[in-house]
Amino acid sequence: MQIQEILIVRDGSVSFGIPTYWIGQILRVPEITPLALSPAEIHGMCAIGGNITTAIDMNLLLGMRGVELSSPQSRILTLNETLDASALVVSEVVASVLIDPENIEYLSDPEEPIVAIYHHANELIQIVDVERLVRRIRTPKFDPRGVAEKNDSQGASSDQNSRYGRYLLFRMGGETYALEIENLREILGSSHPITPLSGSEDEVMGMMSLRDELILIVDLRLHYGFEPLRGEKNRILVVQSENRVIGLMIDEIIDIKEIAHARIERFDDTEEKGKIAGVVHDENHLIALIGMETLEAMIQKYDALIVTSDAAAEKGNADAVFEAVVFRLGDEEYAIDIEKVAEIIDKTPVTPIAQAPDMVEGMVNIRGQIVMIGSLHRRLGIEQSAREDQKIIICETPKGRIGFFVDGVSDVVGVNSDEIRPEEDPRSLFSDILYLEGGARLVLLLDLERFYASKRER
Repeated sequence: MQIQEILIVRDGSVSFGIPTYWIGQILRVPEITPLALSPAEIHGMCAIGGNITTAIDMNLLLGMRGVELSSPQSRILTLNETLDASALVVSEVVASVLIDPENIEYLSDPEEPIVAIYHHANELIQIVDVERLVRRIRTPKFDPRGVAEKNDSQGASSDQNSRYGRYLLFRMGGETYALEIENLREILGSSHPITPLSGSEDEVMGMMSLRDELILIVDLRLHYGFEPLRGEKNRILVVQSENRVIGLMIDEIIDIKEIAHARIERFDDTEEKGKIAGVVHDENHLIALIGMETLEAMIQKYDALIVTSDAAAEKGNADAVFEAVVFRLGDEEYAIDIEKVAEIIDKTPVTPIAQAPDMVEGMVNIRGQIVMIGSLHRRLGIEQSAREDQKIIICETPKGRIGFFVDGVSDVVGVNSDEIRPEEDPRSLFSDILYLEGGARLVLLLDLERFYASKRER
């Protein structure tokens, strides 16, 4: 194994190197849902890019104190290849460096996760084999023999017995249920606002807005005849079947497990499959399996409500010329065409640039890419807030990416042709005035080309 490039991560005075071919993205640590009964090295699971990912503490796997998730320096690294369902949580990301072959010393122990020592800038970097490191997680082992024999008697092959699937385990009414991960789009906390629907069934909690999408929320506990256990551990499972989406409220998340197909006994009785697709033989107890056919039946049951939500969204944007991200600077609202927005990130430290124009804040490193941060506050003569909950809007321009600090992101709105009035002053940073909500809400639309022009003039 010849390592060509590493990402250096640090905890205190100790530095480690991770070969960059393992790393997909470097992100701020998102909200992580803890998993009951999971090994200490697993913090829980989180949604990254629409996928459910297991968050693993790199420090604990190396025998150190765990990563402080609330630290502004902590990061989560998504992984590639065979470990793409997992991500490493680290204390701090320093930099990526190319390996000088003369300064690396490879180690020979085939079991240890530290595979080499690299001499870099007067310090020793311990290079980690991620695959060996992850194997250190103390996951329970199962003997599938009993169920495998049963399946063999029914004609199942030995190849089928060795295959695994990933399942989310969760609790309702004191009972444990399993749902295949591939049926799950994301997991949300129960604190999201839900608008009740009058005249609906008891189990229908209402509608929730999620990134411009209206989602019907159903209490899965009531659907299965359980009394809801309300608390901060409640979660909403967002499930999607083709273009239909539904949210299901449950009591709490327990774990994510790889389960051998041989340990799953599926029901053939269609009456039983109305709510339970089968059972998982897990050690000394059975876990009820919720199959996709059950979820599709629920979606079909509430199809009229889901269609209504889709129709409302389509109606609201039927005449829309474009969509705009509305943000706040001080007490005023401004907007930018959503097609120009690459991403919106949390406030992060900015590196100043010597001799830069006054309207340039500096540079930030976003997943290895250097992005210039401009100051709309200074350009518009608005006092910049010191609030920690500020956001940075990263925009795509012909000159590359540029970011702006904003005091908050209000919403994303569809803008109709009759809501647009051109800005008459050609020297303005804004191309149009948006008359939203019948003219009661006036929002200036930022023109990035004018911003660049004004930057060159100053």
